[in-house]
Amino acid sequence: MSATEDRAHTVARGLWAYAEMRARPMGDAAAIIDTVLTQLESALRRWVGAEGYAALLSRSVALTMPSQPILASIADLGGAEGAPAGAASPPLDAAASREAVVALLVTMMSQLGAIIGAPMAIHLIELSGTAAPRGLADPDDTDTPS
Repeated sequence: MSATEDRAHTVARGLWAYAEMRARPMGDAAAIIDTVLTQLESALRRWVGAEGYAALLSRSVALTMPSQPILASIADLGGAEGAPAGAASPPLDAAASREAVVALLVTMMSQLGAIIGAPMAIHLIELSGTAAPRGLADPDDTDTPS
């Protein structure tokens, strides 16, 4: 494993661990996944836009799914299409979910890194697990200066 791949895995595992500490109820894999993907979407939309994020997520899911088939059972991956409305899903296995989401995040870093460079892609995704710095506009803020 290269130093870049090792760093991407470390960042992905760190994002999972941070979300795991904040999840309610504790240990609930669905809550952890929701936290990770919500924070990731919020952070990346600032840099790549809503359509860019949707394309990055979709491509990364497609590339990760063959090695992590549990992704198919994770309903509504950050707004991805495919889960039937109102369908009840069984509880997710936390360890398997963690490995799948870590693999997905690493794939996202790789895909984004092909465009903007691996160090910057890893850094942007790493920032998704931290609070937004003061003065940084919310991605949904529609106010424009006069």
